[in-house]
Amino acid sequence: MREEELKLIIGFTMLTLSIKPLRIWGKPMIYRSLFFLAICMTCLGLTSAAFAGAWTQKKGGYYFKVGASYLNSTIDIDANGKQIQKANMGELRDLNYSTYLEYGLLDRLTLVSSVPYKQLRDTRIWRDLNEVITGTTLERRWGFGDMDMRLRWLLSNNPVVASIAVGGKIPLWYEEDPSTLVPLSSKKVDADVRILLGQSLYPLPIYVTGEAGYRVRGGDFSNEGFYALEVGITVDRFLFKGYLSGIRTFGTCNPVEEVELIGDQNILKLSPGMIYRLTNWMELSVEMIRIAAGCNTSAGNTFLFGIAFKR
Repeated sequence: MREEELKLIIGFTMLTLSIKPLRIWGKPMIYRSLFFLAICMTCLGLTSAAFAGAWTQKKGGYYFKVGASYLNSTIDIDANGKQIQKANMGELRDLNYSTYLEYGLLDRLTLVSSVPYKQLRDTRIWRDLNEVITGTTLERRWGFGDMDMRLRWLLSNNPVVASIAVGGKIPLWYEEDPSTLVPLSSKKVDADVRILLGQSLYPLPIYVTGEAGYRVRGGDFSNEGFYALEVGITVDRFLFKGYLSGIRTFGTCNPVEEVELIGDQNILKLSPGMIYRLTNWMELSVEMIRIAAGCNTSAGNTFLFGIAFKR
């Protein structure tokens, strides 16, 4: 790793992690151990849940990204898939910082991991029977969400690139508060397996990649299937891409009084994006994620910005 790369990676990582006081201090040793594991992996280049396709990194190669995303939403999607105003004129703000990296353990085996740091805010306006405003409540919460980690094994690279990935999510936040409207995590361990396919259309500067998988969720949550499809085209230093992804619960989207951030949900996302290559080892990205459909989830547009380092 070049010296300038190392300095930039450590600098952006420390900036990301120093935004708010760390709420993991004072927790039992196992939580602090997971925290330090995540930080060490980040600083070493070993750590959005981002979608990177079927390809694996060469041994010793990496793709490391530091990103930030922003969502401001006043709309929910109910159990019937209809967009509705959040309860009590609610407004959700989600500011999310994340580190993501793929690291080549072997030419055919890549470690993939991501760690998010969240700042959530929920605002409610209360009215009496005469629709007169009687008060406002504000809830803020910040801290680490779920650490996502998996191993991706290259099965074949001809005629198409095919890989299998096995991993899951480990919660880094265990504080109990069942009344919160903005939980940072489900506080449960999930496990998943996925098949990934990819194809370059060379000599055309176009690629296509996709995945389909199954997730076993911890606790009382229903298991779910997920899928994604991405198409990209390179024009000089720019890469333009379109991305579609979805989650389908194997449970039921039951009607609820309050749509939650976690739970049994269906989600369909559409995401255009652009990447600009600054150098052979550094690039900038900007994306927008639109929640187009679903059930029991928040609606709205998420805007993402990132800087990535690769070798």
